[in-house]
Amino acid sequence: MLVSQHGEKEGRVIVAMTNSKGGVGKTTMAVHLTAWWHQRGKQVVLVDSDTQGSSSNWLREAAPEIPVLRLQSPDEILDELPGLRREYEHLVVDGPAGLSEVTRAILLVTDRALLPCGPSVLDLRAAQEAIRVLQQAQKIRQGLPWAALVPNKLQLQYRLSRELLEASATLPVTVSGGLCLRQAFADAAGQGTLVWELGPRGQTATREIRGLFHGLFGRDS
Repeated sequence: MLVSQHGEKEGRVIVAMTNSKGGVGKTTMAVHLTAWWHQRGKQVVLVDSDTQGSSSNWLREAAPEIPVLRLQSPDEILDELPGLRREYEHLVVDGPAGLSEVTRAILLVTDRALLPCGPSVLDLRAAQEAIRVLQQAQKIRQGLPWAALVPNKLQLQYRLSRELLEASATLPVTVSGGLCLRQAFADAAGQGTLVWELGPRGQTATREIRGLFHGLFGRDS
């Protein structure tokens, strides 16, 4: 299990979804990770820092019992997240698309940063730019946040997806297990639900995303 320095000391962790490009799966992962931890009995809150508010709207429909907060400015991030760590076991932050000051503020307080990356050259370039900003934060914080690239929307029969996996192996971050392009993820977003609530048509997507979370956070997290 991958545990941050804060997690080893307090059993509490802030996880942020960040990237310099939209449409790579940040919101899907943030919503499902929050719901996954909630189902496992954890005190968890979703912090939506994207101006579109997609993750907070989605989670309010899918699991209205889970608390959701919207923090939209760098000052709100820096002022509020450390205090929220004392209140909740886990915080999941859905960061904005782009490397704004909000993103930089998130990287200064989060324990783990997940960088979803789609299977295209543009996606990989965006991830490389996000990694550059991430490394700046790691230098300031002497190693934190721990980070992982999460390949997403993979179609392993196609060259672009295979090339993404090959290229990602050369990046200076951990590369996690990935998620394939599944209609169930789009259906869950459109219906305001979670893939494991879709029945048989969501089974494969459920198995993949739960496997991703187990790999990243361990079965006991």
